[in-house]
Amino acid sequence: MWWGYSAPLDLRCEIEEKEETSKSLEVLIIGASDARHIIKTLASSYKHSDCSIIYHIIEPTMEQVARSILLLSTCLDKDLGLQEATRYYLEIMGNTLLRPATAKYLAKHSKLLADTVTQTIDCPWLNLEKLKHKDRDQLEWIFKFWERATREGVPIVDYWDRRIRKSLKTRYDYRDGVFDWDYHMILKPRGHSNLTIHEYRFWRNNGIAFTWIEGEPARSNPTLLNNIIPLGDGFLHYAYLGDITNGPFFTWALNEEKENVKLRATDIAEREVMRVIHEIRTKEPFCEELVAAHRDPSILNGIIITEMPSSEIEYESWTKYDKYEKQSVPWISIPSTKILFHPLSTLDLLKNKAEYKEKFDTIWIAHNMTKQLPNIIPLLKKKGHILIELRKYLSELRKEDLESFTKELKSTAQVCGLREIKSFNSETHTIAQFCSN
Repeated sequence: MWWGYSAPLDLRCEIEEKEETSKSLEVLIIGASDARHIIKTLASSYKHSDCSIIYHIIEPTMEQVARSILLLSTCLDKDLGLQEATRYYLEIMGNTLLRPATAKYLAKHSKLLADTVTQTIDCPWLNLEKLKHKDRDQLEWIFKFWERATREGVPIVDYWDRRIRKSLKTRYDYRDGVFDWDYHMILKPRGHSNLTIHEYRFWRNNGIAFTWIEGEPARSNPTLLNNIIPLGDGFLHYAYLGDITNGPFFTWALNEEKENVKLRATDIAEREVMRVIHEIRTKEPFCEELVAAHRDPSILNGIIITEMPSSEIEYESWTKYDKYEKQSVPWISIPSTKILFHPLSTLDLLKNKAEYKEKFDTIWIAHNMTKQLPNIIPLLKKKGHILIELRKYLSELRKEDLESFTKELKSTAQVCGLREIKSFNSETHTIAQFCSN
């Protein structure tokens, strides 16, 4: 639930060209779990004509809303170096443990975002007016919890291990064999050429996906915890309830062009995130030589971290950060972009509101939200595109499950009056493309 299972898309490329190029576009993204499509589209804006875009985002939980805001904010933080922002983004997105520098950034930035929710600090690209007051209160609690939990530490690796034990039961003592089977027999044949067995096994054991030789992950990442609610002077949460079988490797780390086969998934992800941050900042193409230019090529394909750090390091307490001053607000200016979050309950209501009828040029839907298609079709413009994430990289699904999902999706789309743009199946594709008639 914390990351997607398909590559980021430049949504401008998915919008059908018309005789007159529209000066404003409306995009709806449902259940993406992260901000990758917004980030990719922002990065590619210099390739297209000037256009203002309003992104309407719906996520199943407020924790996912908070993470999307945090990941966007990290990419747009002009005070960070290029490699610094890249690694902060990847660690926060996909690691249970963070390097100390990343954790300090998370604690400080969570304080900034809590003040943004209360409008103490203005964030020009973020619009929360569609959220209910209780949703905004919950969002503020989440950011405050992250700031406190990063400083004080939470036993997230223990939470992870409990999930593994509960999932594998009697097979727990032979878990490396289970992980190897999933990798060699399921994920590798489906085409992820750069994900190494070392990376995948290390992540399955402890939840750390992205590692580098320049630092050791030691601080817990509270952004991966669920159902955060305040209680007295503290907070309650439901530990870690996210993905423990597939990993965050199927977004930025996918390398379907089969180039640079000697790079790890971590190196591919670093290159792609660095690319989009660079292009957002400069509006210019990315120079490939910027990636890992300081590193010895002989270690690019080696797993960097092979042992877990001491748990005593994780629980070392830090002092509380002061508030940001208004003049230190760090975001890059993106005047043509607005990001508007809606509560999940609006999915049932938008189709009945006149202002949302045939409103959106493009709609993107996660693989687990396809039941909502009948509610979503009335929102799409004539000849607008619907993009649906498929389940190719879900290791718990077998061939017959993928075939069943493909068949069910095609049937539902036909009933809803959608036309396939390209033929697809869940075994070989990650996105299904449809067009309204």
